[in-house]
Amino acid sequence: MSEATETKMTAEQLLESLRTRRDLTNADLSGLALPGAKFAGLKMSGVNLSAADLAGGLFAGAEMAGADLSQAQMTGANLAGVNLAQALFSKAKMAAARIMGANLEKADLSEADLMDAKLVGVNLQGGKLCGANLTGANIAGLNLKDADLTGAQLTGARLSRVEVTGADFTDVDTTGAVSKGVNWSAAKVPPAHLPEPLPETPPWVPAVVMGVVVGLGLILILKKKKQRRKTF
Repeated sequence: MSEATETKMTAEQLLESLRTRRDLTNADLSGLALPGAKFAGLKMSGVNLSAADLAGGLFAGAEMAGADLSQAQMTGANLAGVNLAQALFSKAKMAAARIMGANLEKADLSEADLMDAKLVGVNLQGGKLCGANLTGANIAGLNLKDADLTGAQLTGARLSRVEVTGADFTDVDTTGAVSKGVNWSAAKVPPAHLPEPLPETPPWVPAVVMGVVVGLGLILILKKKKQRRKTF
């Protein structure tokens, strides 16, 4: 982002902008303390939130392509359905963050702390996760095609149905990690020690679970009917 297009905002100006325009495109919010702020659905392309305190923030559905979130505090943040293509997250603190259905194509998460984070259905094609901490992370349905995870920590992580074609796992620590539905041979450089395989769920299990749910639902309906009869 160029200095000419950035507008430095105070917390008060930010709140006023949210009430009126709901557009923070190219805004400079760097270093502001905004824990728990609600940015859901806002236009925020190119926004500068570097070193800002955004812990517990809600960003669901926001447009944030090219945003700068480097060194931001984002512990427990909700990033569901956000467009974060080419965004910067280097050294961001994102422990226990929930990132679901988001687009992070070519995003830079180098040295980001994603400990115990939940990443589901995220597009990270061509992304950089060099030195990222994904210890204990729950990773499912991720697209890591051509991503660079050199030196990342996957200790105790759980990976399911992850696309790793062309991805680089050089010097990745997979101690205690488990995986299923991952074709590690398609990676550019597979991990030196592959995660332990998770057993596949037997095909009959979903049917049994659904049967139990339906059964409980019928029981509740019958109880309500009996209660209504007693009141008349």
